[in-house]
Order: sequence, then C-alpha cells, then structure tokens
Amino acid sequence: MEVLVRESRHGLALVTGTRGLGGFAGMLLGSVSQGALHAQCPVVTVPVPDGRASR
Repeated sequence: MEVLVRESRHGLALVTGTRGLGGFAGMLLGSVSQGALHAQCPVVTVPVPDGRASR
C-alpha cells in the first residue's frame, strides 16, 4: 500500500476494489481502500460483484 500512496502523486486517480467487508470484519482485516485515503490524487473505489475478489 505504501508504494501506491507514494506513487499516487504522479497519477490522475488511484483505483481500488472493495469486497464490502465493513464494520468489525473490516477493522480486523484492514483495507487497501482505507489505506488509500492518504493518496495524493483522487481515489475511486469499485465494488467487486458478489463480494468476490478476482483471481
């Protein structure tokens, strides 16, 4: 995540996916989307259909 945030200063936007784990599960598992709040460009968060991450 640190690399994405650092390199975001060169980007027009940082796009991340979300599995929709909120609340207590989201706190335990961490989140790229939450980490991206420190990006130096706009952040776009796209939900993954059915809450499944692509493989």
